[in-house]
Parts: sequence; structure tokens; C-alpha cells
Amino acid sequence: MKQLWLLTLCMWAGNAIATEAPEDPDTSLETFSTVLIQGQKDGPVPSAAVTDKGSPQSVVDETVIRQIASPVGDFGTVANFTPSFVSTAPNGPGFDAAKNLSLRGFTDGQFNVTMDGIPFADPDTFGHHSTSYFPTSVLQQVVVDRSPGGATDLGYASFGGSLNVYSEMIPEVARVRTFATYGSFNTFLIGSTLNTAQPRESGQTGVIATAEHSESDGAMTWSAGYKDDIFLKTVTVLGDVGRLTALYTYDRYRFYNPGSLTTADLTEIGSSTGFSNDPASPNYYRYSSTVRSTDFGYLKLEAQLTGAWSLEDKLYTYSYRNNGYSLKGDQTSSPIGSGFAGIPPKDIAGRLTNESYRVIGNDVRIGYSGNYGTFLLGVWAEHSWQTESRVGVDLNAGALYNVNKAAHSPVYFNFDSHLDSVQPYAEYVWQPFEPLKVRLGVRYRDVKRNLDASVIQNFLAGPPGTQSRTVRSTLPSIDATYRLAENTNVLAQVSKGSLVPSQAFFYTAHPAAGNQADPETTLAYQLGIVHQSAAYGIGLDAYAIKLNNYVATIVENGNTLFVNSGDVLYKGLEAEGHVALGAGLTAVANASLIRATYRQSGMTSAIQRAGDTIPFTPDHTGLAGLMYTHGPWSASLLTKFVGREYQGKNGSADGNLYKVKAYSYTNATATRNISGLAAFENLRLTLGINNLFNSHAITDNAGYTAAGPPGPNLVNVLARINYTLSAVADF
Repeated sequence: MKQLWLLTLCMWAGNAIATEAPEDPDTSLETFSTVLIQGQKDGPVPSAAVTDKGSPQSVVDETVIRQIASPVGDFGTVANFTPSFVSTAPNGPGFDAAKNLSLRGFTDGQFNVTMDGIPFADPDTFGHHSTSYFPTSVLQQVVVDRSPGGATDLGYASFGGSLNVYSEMIPEVARVRTFATYGSFNTFLIGSTLNTAQPRESGQTGVIATAEHSESDGAMTWSAGYKDDIFLKTVTVLGDVGRLTALYTYDRYRFYNPGSLTTADLTEIGSSTGFSNDPASPNYYRYSSTVRSTDFGYLKLEAQLTGAWSLEDKLYTYSYRNNGYSLKGDQTSSPIGSGFAGIPPKDIAGRLTNESYRVIGNDVRIGYSGNYGTFLLGVWAEHSWQTESRVGVDLNAGALYNVNKAAHSPVYFNFDSHLDSVQPYAEYVWQPFEPLKVRLGVRYRDVKRNLDASVIQNFLAGPPGTQSRTVRSTLPSIDATYRLAENTNVLAQVSKGSLVPSQAFFYTAHPAAGNQADPETTLAYQLGIVHQSAAYGIGLDAYAIKLNNYVATIVENGNTLFVNSGDVLYKGLEAEGHVALGAGLTAVANASLIRATYRQSGMTSAIQRAGDTIPFTPDHTGLAGLMYTHGPWSASLLTKFVGREYQGKNGSADGNLYKVKAYSYTNATATRNISGLAAFENLRLTLGINNLFNSHAITDNAGYTAAGPPGPNLVNVLARINYTLSAVADF
């Protein structure tokens, strides 16, 4: 029925008498109003270098998000268009959390992700669940900042960069929009957006609301997922000097969490290998059943105060809840084993994990603009509380068993934790003469962790009382832009970043002793040039980033300790550009050369040497292709390139065991805008094809299966060729 509905709609629309689609309204955000993306006469580009920022930044605009990115994708799917960023989804976009997200080789948890300037992340590791927040239908722009940031850039991982997503703005005029997608793997999405006109006068309130449902069988067998999302945003004009914005989003995701496949299955069965429907096998899909729900909301007050003073205050909260099953081993082997009274040793051992956290925070800043520049002073404060537990489950019997033999308990771990942060910051923007702008800033971060555990990981008894650790960092920065000519800027930056220690540092026999590592810090030096015009655009930058206090583990008197063990050097070159070829064609490309190496030997193990490449750092990334726009038609053909990398803890020192060879994949889209129809103000139809040449390339390598050597490796691969057909109708 779903397929028939969409096919009928597309056939009817294709036979209708069409005229050229109206031009898109200006949808640029105020913060990035100078970014030239849609200024090219031959249409948008996948991403563009930002011209007026002091660090290398790339922006992906609304047109690309709506027409080129997968309609069922996530923010990782969108960021993939930018230099040095890598994200893959073996089960298909939107229905598999982005695997091993990386930016310049910094992995998820080492860079911030923000929504409308508000950072969000798991409080324990600062990682992100890309499938559980912000579907692409509610995004206006995505801006990737490849730097530790400046004073006003918030987050616990102000270290390797920031992936900044921005919510959809209220359009100029009221409308009703419905949208639907059908595609491979029985993927289906349907939703609707309603909005009033953008408010203009005092007392007026504008509203935009979106609700959508999506589901998919998944690219991998028996790996289905079902998602429901709502989004609500209001903007109220407060007199002549202010406005109040309120936003709330909610996501519920029920799915069978797909794991890696073995290299043997990849060879014998193919890349679609996932779960089975056999309860006697550890690979039974119901043994990985998971339900997640999240919400995110804020109130933002913006006010122009007396004279040159201004105020912005953002009060926010977000949460995450996860209830899911997983295997003790993996799909190749997960027996309970002997020594458990009344339980067959060959029964399948599983785990049930419950996790939830709630975060509340406030960011308030006051600014002053005068003859001598702009000064800003602010404070960011945040509190979170988190509960985690895991118990052993006999999956055949559906009952708990005493996996912790010594304590005669089914509990793997059970604890509560809190994270408190206060960060005052100050920034001064100085423009000594018109072409030059200098931004000086400083952040002071004070972060305290508390852990109250009855059982810690590895069946360790929780210590008496609450374990606490406070870390502090002072992070100065300076960046500058100099306008060489119209639309041409030089940028330069020196910025210090830091990464708050993970909660995992408490997971030792003696948490107070084990958690003594200082925050890892980065010191970035960057230089670049950006030009944007109607004919062509180009951005070039070079960087060197020194990572200090690299954290590793050692064993001392039988206890695991987290220690600072040395330095890592990141360096690279990045380029991003496009050129209008005429006749509606635009050539686009970006490329990165990335090198990240250990500076000392023995930082991770005895086999690791100075000069070895660190894990999860591709030696290059790239994007190349063509964009086409003419009248109501547009199309794209884009190839993404990802270089060789090593994914074991020792990086290249582990050799071929965790090596991932260079790979590439090609995606294509074609879009037709139709206006002048009696029923619709505008109808947009888009056909998207992912992995056009059906590559089965390995994208991630986790090493040997639970059976150990010389068995096969566990790997992730590209989702096989797939398509989506989408319709978006405005009334």
C-alpha cells in the first residue's frame, strides 16, 4: 500500500503540466549570513568554506540537506559532505548509528556536537547517538568547525572540532508541507510540517511543527528499525528589542541493534549478512532488541538592552533513555559456560542494559559593541545525573542468571553518577582597521564528576561513599581574518582545547587511584584562505595540532590505572572548492591529507613506536563530482573517498589485523520541482541512489571474533546499493 500510494503520486505529478519552480527564499542563518552557498548561478554545492571565520569551517545548506542528503539520514550523513569528516552506516542511513565518526582523525567524543549552539552528548564518554536526535527534516544548516574553537564555543570536547547543527527556521509565509519517502529495504518515511508566517511585529508568535514516522527492514537481514519524531519551535517578538525562542524535540527509536559481520560471512553470504530468525543461534535478532528515547528543548531570550548592550540567555535540557539486550560474546559464540547450577552451559549468554540521563544547563552572555570593538562576557553552567545498570540474562530461558559467581549476583554493574560544570568565558573582537578583524578569547572550565556505585564494571565491588574528581582547564584562543579583496579572506588561528576525562577512568578496583589522568589538551595552529564568488569558490588551509597528555592504561600491583603517557601530533592540508562550468553544471571537490602520529614509544603497548599512526585516522578523505541545475531540474553525482586507516588500540603498530583499506562510494540524486498544480503550491520529487556501483568495501575492523585467532575478523561494510524515492508537497 505504501509503495502504491507513492508510485501513484509520482506518476500523476509527472504527467501534470509544469512550470519552473519558484526560487527558494533566503534561508541563511544570521550567524552565517555572509556564507555564499546559493549565490552561484548554477545552483548549490555540497558544502562551502565559510569566508569570514577565523578557523576552517564548512557549511552544508538547506537545499543540500533536503535534496541530496538521504531523507532518512542523520547529522553524520550531512557532515559527510565536508572535508576530513567520515561517517558510515552499514545498516543503511538513519537506521544504524553512525559508526566511528571522525573529524581529522578525532573520533566521536573528541569533538562537540551542538544544536543551535547548545552542546549535547553522553555525560560519561561525550559520544553521540546520531540516530536518536534531530532527523534531517528539521535541520536548516550544518556547520563543521575544524578547530578547538573560541571562547563562545561550548562543550566538554572542545578539542578536535565541532559539528554544529541548526534547527529549521520559521518560513516567511504560512504553509502546510507533507513529505514521504519509500526505498530499498522496505524503508518508509511519512511526515508533515505546519507553520505560521515568520513573526514581524511586537506580540506576534510564529510556530513551526513537524511530526514524522519512519521504518526500515535494514540493509542487513533481520535488522529492522522504527522511529517516531516530533519537533516544535516558536518565536515570539518582544517589543522592538527582543525575542523569545522555544524549541522541543522528541525521538523514540525501537530497533534490533545490528552488529558487525564476519569476514567469512562477507565472503560466503554477502554484505547483507545480519541477524537470523533462529532462537537457537546467538545471532537471533530478538537477542539485540533495543528501545531508545530522547528529548531536547530550550528557551532562548535575546534582548537589546540600553545603548550598545545586548543579552542572550539559553536555558535547556535534554535526556536519553536506553533499554536493550546484547550478547556476552558475539554472533559467532556466546555460551553461558559451566559453573552455573541448573543452567545448561550451551545456553546463550546475554546482557540487559538500562541507561538513562538528564542534563540541564544555562548559557547566559552579555555583549557590548562600541568604537573600540565588541566585548562579550558569559557563563555556561550544566548539571547532569545518570543511572546505568547491566545484568546477565540466559537468553534461551529469558531469565537472569548469576553471571557474577563470586557475589552470587546477576549484576555486571550498577551505579549513579553526576557531572557538574561551570565555565565563565570572555571574548573581545577588535577591528583596528576595516579589512582586519581579530578575536581574542579565554574559557575557564571547572568540571566535577561524582560516582556512587554498588558494582563497577568487571564485577568490581563499588567503593564506600561517593567517588569525586574535579578537573580544571584554562583555554585561551586568538584568531584573525584579513580581507584581501571582495569575497577573499585569509584566516589564522591559535587555539587551546581540552577533553574532560571520561567517566570510564573510575571503572577500576580503586577508582580514586585509577582516575588520576589530567585532561588531554590540544594546541592548534591553523592558516588558510577562502574565496567565494558566483563563478567559483575555494578554501585552503593547513594545520598542526599537538595533543598533550595522551591517556593510556597501565597495571600496577594488579590495579588498572589511567595515566598521561605522551603526545600526538596531528597535521594536514585541506581544500574545498567548486567552479561553475556553464549550462547548469558545477564541478565540486574537497580533499584532505591527514597525518596523526605518536611522538613517543610505548604509549599504548610495548609494540607501539614513535611515528606510528594513531587509530581511526584515515590518511586522506575526499569528495568529487558534478552538480546540475536547470529550471525545475537538479541532479548530483558525488563520490566520497576515505583513505587507509588502522583501528586497533596501537594504530599502525598492529599491522594488518585492524587495517582498513582505502575505499570509495558514489551517490546520485535527481530532483524535479513542479509548480502551478491546482492541488499544490509546489511539488518536489527526488530519486536518490546510494552506493551506485554496489561496493562491498570494509569500513571498520574490530579484529578477531569471540572465538579468537585464527578465526575471521568482525567488520562493518558499506550498505549495498539502495534507492529512495521522495515526494515533498507544499500547500
